[in-house]
Amino acid sequence: MPAALGGARAALRCGALLWLACLVAPVAALPQPTDWRHHVAFRERWAAVEDDPGVDGLVTYHFSAGGPGGPDRERAVAELSSQPRLRTGNPLFDGLFALAVTEAADDSVDEITDAQFNDGRPIPCRCFETGAKWRYVWTRDISYAVDLGLAYLDPARALNSLLFKQSGPRRGADAPRLVAQDTGSGGSWPVSTDRVVWIHAATGALAALPPADAAAAEPLVRRIARDTLEQDREYAFDAHAGLYRGETSFLDWREQTYPAWTKDDTRYIAGSYALSTNVAHYVALRDAAMLERRAGSRDADAFDRQAEDLRRRINQRFWRARTGLYASYLGPDLAPAAAYDLLGLALAVVHGVADERRARSVLARYPATPAGPPVVWPEQPGIAIYHNRAVWPFATAYALEAARQARDPARMTAFAESLLRGAALALSNMENFEFLTLETAFADGPLSGPVINSPRQLWSVAGYAGAVVHGLFGVTLEPDAIRVAPALPGALATRLFAGRGELTLEHLVVRGRTLNVRLRLHGGWAESDLLEAAAVRVNGARVTGTRLPETAAPVLDVVVDLVARPAHAARAPVLAAADPHAPTAAERRSIFAATTPVLDSGWRAGTEVRIAIAGVAPGGRWHVYRDGAPRASGAAGEAFRDRVADGHRTACYTATAEAPDGGLESLPSRELCLQGADSRRTFTAAGGALAASDGHPLVTDRGETLYADWGEPADRLLLQYAAPAAGWQRLTLSYRNAGGPVNTGITAAVKRVTARCDGVPAAQAGVLVMPQLPDGTLGRSTGFVFEARRAAPCRIEIGDGFNMSYLEHFALYTGGRGGRDGPRNLADVAAAEIDVIEGPPARRD
Repeated sequence: MPAALGGARAALRCGALLWLACLVAPVAALPQPTDWRHHVAFRERWAAVEDDPGVDGLVTYHFSAGGPGGPDRERAVAELSSQPRLRTGNPLFDGLFALAVTEAADDSVDEITDAQFNDGRPIPCRCFETGAKWRYVWTRDISYAVDLGLAYLDPARALNSLLFKQSGPRRGADAPRLVAQDTGSGGSWPVSTDRVVWIHAATGALAALPPADAAAAEPLVRRIARDTLEQDREYAFDAHAGLYRGETSFLDWREQTYPAWTKDDTRYIAGSYALSTNVAHYVALRDAAMLERRAGSRDADAFDRQAEDLRRRINQRFWRARTGLYASYLGPDLAPAAAYDLLGLALAVVHGVADERRARSVLARYPATPAGPPVVWPEQPGIAIYHNRAVWPFATAYALEAARQARDPARMTAFAESLLRGAALALSNMENFEFLTLETAFADGPLSGPVINSPRQLWSVAGYAGAVVHGLFGVTLEPDAIRVAPALPGALATRLFAGRGELTLEHLVVRGRTLNVRLRLHGGWAESDLLEAAAVRVNGARVTGTRLPETAAPVLDVVVDLVARPAHAARAPVLAAADPHAPTAAERRSIFAATTPVLDSGWRAGTEVRIAIAGVAPGGRWHVYRDGAPRASGAAGEAFRDRVADGHRTACYTATAEAPDGGLESLPSRELCLQGADSRRTFTAAGGALAASDGHPLVTDRGETLYADWGEPADRLLLQYAAPAAGWQRLTLSYRNAGGPVNTGITAAVKRVTARCDGVPAAQAGVLVMPQLPDGTLGRSTGFVFEARRAAPCRIEIGDGFNMSYLEHFALYTGGRGGRDGPRNLADVAAAEIDVIEGPPARRD
């Protein structure tokens, strides 16, 4: 090892009198280039490792890390006798795997704490906590972590952690068993709906357990999957669009990835559709079908049909041919945002939503930086580093699996190197990094970050472990099978294992049996090749394919001969800045989106529309959408003019901007709706047109007369409506909901609505969501769209729905309303409005 990189360990071995002499020369020297065996470097930072074999066959790895001035951090990692370990001849690679295994053990606890639960007092739970700074169990975090790799390390603890996140409602033992959506935007579910990732994680944990334990737990997992999906079908699924509503999975800090105006108003998010969340529902539906089929239930076919219909709709709605990527989310009007996220794209590839052509396009078109792939692109200007301008190792691990499935060794190598560098330079599997430098703390004034960054973050730990166990060694657990199908990129094999004939993964315990996997490298290969299984032997006997035979043997010694095969080669765009603290104008254009414009004012007379558009940079352009469909483009300073076909319908507009000189498109503006002649009817609580069936009292507060704290289970709101024009109508409520802050809580008010209209054969049912708002703010609910005949009477009833405060799980919640103080599904309702609308494209299909 070069002196500079080994200086810290060498100094420790010096005698006390010679310590200074031993240390001076190494500290003054500059780090050597990466050799990928004992040291790794990136920009001006480096890490090094020495291995120290013990008499018991276990190894202790001594890491040091620092910058040009020398080492400033050290860490010793000792292999655990009860956990898997590597023997590849590469101390850096083996040591970083030992680091991930050690940090998974560090995250294994017998009690969890969070300031928002149980008044901050410990809660007993034999669980995995989420990280050094996150001492609780959160649904999406534990689910992605179990899926990525925790099931290989401790499946019993993984399943126990998952089961902590399910619950029955506070009423009755015969009620459904449901996955808990954690506190979040607008008061949680159904503003956010990615809790279904739990279903895939739980099926994966079952596959890793000993068969008897899995058989005992499977009926409960099946029930939770079925009940949760049935509830999401009722409250989050839009039958017109064929998609599930809800926030992007994991990207739940609104202004980081959504338009800045959603910071205090999450109605747009609650009514929108996210790629990642819809893919998560697709996967959950497939898993539910599998669980039902294993139980002999006829419901399996229904879940399969729902999954296939959803996969088709995702490809229809989210795919953007111009960019060759799936949009990260669609607005409530189904207009795709000019935003893309790594997790959603990777999941679409991993789970087969994307066909081969689109999978390759995704990998070729989504950009990376020398540090790794950012979790979102483009980056948003003026937003601090967290999801924005960041690399998240767990998302990189999913991207690595996507590249593996697409047989793209170049991207596999780039993503694997990002994981290796990040863990080594930080000496921990961190929550996130700045996206150009891999720094855990990047100074940029008020935009500095990552704003929050935790060591031993659970899904980062699991992502690294899984990248080795599954990604490289190919260990795959299925409900009734174990497969070993390695995939090693030629370039990575050269850098990490050149000159080695064998790579071994030892003491991996799955299904109650010990698995030892030895990969044998034969001959040469090109860097563009992919090394894959040519022959597999189990306990000395040759097997056909990659599936291991059913056997009662307690130890399975698997030997895989690898052969080099040509693979798909993709060139992907690289984002870079020579000086990350001061990118040039050209570099900024390739990285940052334009600033979101504002529809400043609108005027309408009959079919004529004129809108002023502000916030477009001089020399830039705007693009206007009407009811979700592209309408016109123009230059900064120009007004938008439109002619609508029907002067009796409300028309709703949004706009995006492009920066000068071919810059990247912005996120959408806030919607501006312009009424036509008699296209809107208002039903006020004050005038009695919006009636409370229970005689709920009216109050006047801050100039508004409303039904205060309305929405107990027996409460109903009623109105009579005659449509001024036939076709689609949209109902919204004007309300206040100060049940908690906008960024957290569990009291989004969720109500069921039914419209019975003469001339329409069946009752039409849907959901209205009233997310939490800043105190005193009057907002608008999500919309319920229904069909009516002109002048035909409609009888509309609004009654109770469901929110997370109804779950027994949240009886421990003490950070806000709806927890220990009892369920709360209430809002102050001032009025209902119904607009005659053209309807977005989904409703004109």
